[in-house]
Amino acid sequence: KKKMESDLSQLQTEVEEAVQECRNAEEKAKKAITDA
Repeated sequence: KKKMESDLSQLQTEVEEAVQECRNAEEKAKKAITDA
């Protein structure tokens, strides 16, 4: 049970990082569009 919980929190961390990267990419895209 303990291992599963740590795996789960690891997964959540990875998902949050992916979401953050996605937002960063969107921001860059918006800036590129407004600059163009």
